[in-house]
Amino acid sequence: MIELIALSLAILTAIYIGYPFYKSRQTSMNFNVNHSIEDLEAQKIEIYKAIKDIEFDYEMGKLSREDFEQLRSQYKAEAVNILKQLDQIRPGQRRRATKTPAQAGQRFCAQCGSPVHAQDRFCSNCGAALHS
Repeated sequence: MIELIALSLAILTAIYIGYPFYKSRQTSMNFNVNHSIEDLEAQKIEIYKAIKDIEFDYEMGKLSREDFEQLRSQYKAEAVNILKQLDQIRPGQRRRATKTPAQAGQRFCAQCGSPVHAQDRFCSNCGAALHS
């Protein structure tokens, strides 16, 4: 009978001592998933910006049609891959439609495309006058 009580106390002590290690491991795993989601979201935004940049360059005549189509298909494939990874990490969640910078109230310089604040009268990057 004493052996049974000693064994149960040993098991309870081991659980009591080991629980913080188990809990910290789970917390760090959740942090890694959240960190991964943030990284993928940042990559998605960068790819969207790159697609906009090559569209702008093509319209300005800086890219040939063949180069534009090749780059655009590569970026689109990367974007699809990132969206699939995001769907695997957070299954069942619907993706919210992200606001474009214009919808979010973000302003950009018409000359260089740099983001500017609403109260700015001149672009801090190129010095061009900003129109209201």
